[in-house]
Amino acid sequence: MKPNLVLSVRAYGKIILHACKYPHKAICGVLLGSEAGGRVDVRDAVPFFHLGLGLAPMLEAALFQVDEFCSSSDLSIVGYYQANELLDNSLPDSIAVRVADKIQENWPNACLFMVDNKKVSIASDDLAVKVYKVHDGKWRITEATVSCLEGGAKSVQIISSLMQQKAYQSLVDFDNHFDDIRLDWRNPSINSLIELELPGSAPSTA
Repeated sequence: MKPNLVLSVRAYGKIILHACKYPHKAICGVLLGSEAGGRVDVRDAVPFFHLGLGLAPMLEAALFQVDEFCSSSDLSIVGYYQANELLDNSLPDSIAVRVADKIQENWPNACLFMVDNKKVSIASDDLAVKVYKVHDGKWRITEATVSCLEGGAKSVQIISSLMQQKAYQSLVDFDNHFDDIRLDWRNPSINSLIELELPGSAPSTA
């Protein structure tokens, strides 16, 4: 049976590297992708915040810029991701639900990814996100295994390698961008690093 949600290495990598860069803080971002034949393809992730997740003006400003980017790149905002501050807490809080609800208003098949902080490790072979979808009007966890990650276990190893290289140090989120607009929230350097790790792939300039 084919998965109804496929997560790219680029998207997964940015989520995990964002969590790695700020291991003692809550972090969040949005998921970009497309949908065809009932399957959602999450192609990219945009890191949003690590200083304050619930600040409405900052969120609106970030969403506006990402919407502009999506309109020129044939992508849509298809979901939201968040890692909580506490190591053993991977449940959606009121902020996660509120933002995910907002996205779901425009994208009915939206997904919510909660990072499992205990699995964010160089040595981990497991997918470190839990996937939530709306069922009966509420966000509920779905069956999600490494099979929904493009490339499977090999992709987990690629991200572990980037963690070992401390690639997260160069990751830019919107908090960084708002402090210095020269910093690119699209993270082209991270995109290139991930592409370099993929067998037979040329570096990306996107």
